[in-house]
Amino acid sequence: MKPTWNKLFNVLGVRFKGLYTEKLASHKILVNSWRLILFVSGLAILVIYSSHKADQKVFRMSTLKEDLKDLRSRHIDMRTQLMSLSKTTIVAQEGAEIGLFESLDAPFKIEVQD
Repeated sequence: MKPTWNKLFNVLGVRFKGLYTEKLASHKILVNSWRLILFVSGLAILVIYSSHKADQKVFRMSTLKEDLKDLRSRHIDMRTQLMSLSKTTIVAQEGAEIGLFESLDAPFKIEVQD
């Protein structure tokens, strides 16, 4: 015959009440050491909070690393496009489309006299 959940919880409740009345309440451990119990509880909350914050920071760092990789690849693509667009032949072709042509005369230096 299987025990039901209610029976199991009742047995556990009786055992915990017996433990409290026989061991803890008779020696007044909880009453005398309430400061220690409060301090340990506070430390436990602090540890849980700090581990949660550390997990958040690790997650944020991983997302930032992915964003950085994406931005680096976009930067390299843009730099490559700029290098290809700034070639003399391409500039000449783009200028020819709007009616600009290369000068046949050599460039000269303008000198200003004071």
